[in-house]
Amino acid sequence: MRILYDTNVLVKILSRRESILTFKEDVKKGTINISSRHILNEVETVLVEKLGLTKQKAKIAARLLGRQSTIVDPQHIERVCRDPFDDYILAAAATGKAKYLVTADKDLLVLNEYKGVKIVKPVEFRQITKN
Repeated sequence: MRILYDTNVLVKILSRRESILTFKEDVKKGTINISSRHILNEVETVLVEKLGLTKQKAKIAARLLGRQSTIVDPQHIERVCRDPFDDYILAAAATGKAKYLVTADKDLLVLNEYKGVKIVKPVEFRQITKN
């Protein structure tokens, strides 16, 4: 299964040990995580600015995520959302042929689906992967 975690979800995963373990288990089960340099850079920034990590630790965390992901670089970004970064997230999910975009962003969740990518909350995604 191909999935793209939004920045807000990736930061939450990195801030909780049990979430990191679940993420690793998903990878072992064959889940393919889709990401991009842009998303990983934003994760790095948020880890420093909001969680107080040093730049070095944030860079290491972003690199580790990158190693567990298939990196895409969307070439065409449609204007769909209020926030241009949300448009980038949608384009990355579509470019990477993700089945799910996992996010807590209300502006993305309201769309429900974009170009065949189902947009779900983390709790919904956990239910999907349990079944």
